[in-house]
Amino acid sequence: MKTVFALALAGAILTTEVGAAERNWDGKVLYRYTNDSGVQVLDDTVPPRFVARGYEVLTPAGRVLRVVEPELTGKELAAKKRREAREAADLQLLKRYNSVADIESARKRKLAIVQQDIAILRSNMVTLNRQIESEEAAAASTQRNGGTVAPELLQRIENLRTEVAVVQERLAMREKESAQIGREFDQAASRYQEIAGK
Repeated sequence: MKTVFALALAGAILTTEVGAAERNWDGKVLYRYTNDSGVQVLDDTVPPRFVARGYEVLTPAGRVLRVVEPELTGKELAAKKRREAREAADLQLLKRYNSVADIESARKRKLAIVQQDIAILRSNMVTLNRQIESEEAAAASTQRNGGTVAPELLQRIENLRTEVAVVQERLAMREKESAQIGREFDQAASRYQEIAGK
């Protein structure tokens, strides 16, 4: 019992001394850093070669005022940036959706728009190909009857073929976009489950 009392009394005295030192603090600070030998040093300055390793700013009584973290290396900095980007993306994901069902609903809406465009483009392709067949049939008929095909007709056929190529290109882009939307929403749903499960 006497030992416990003595320890409590010693702690109270030490606390009082530290408290008094803090109240009388004149703003002077000390720096604690680790030297080349791995030993912690307490000094009134940090030598420039040790600054990059990080240090602590303390009052003379030993209270830590500020911790300056070590500078990051290239790999550490890149990892930190990736981590921050992931955290920002996660935050956006949580703001945008309340559940995986919300993500699936958004997927369906976005895919419906793209699928509608794809259907229109395919319909345009069918129409353009029919027009080409019709114009080519007219040109072939003229040639079979010994006539000369009008340059305007040949130009129309060429223009229709150019239109078909443009529509095919747009169709390929929209199909690629549809697949990309699927992948993005799969990733979003998967990541949402990971975050929500934490």
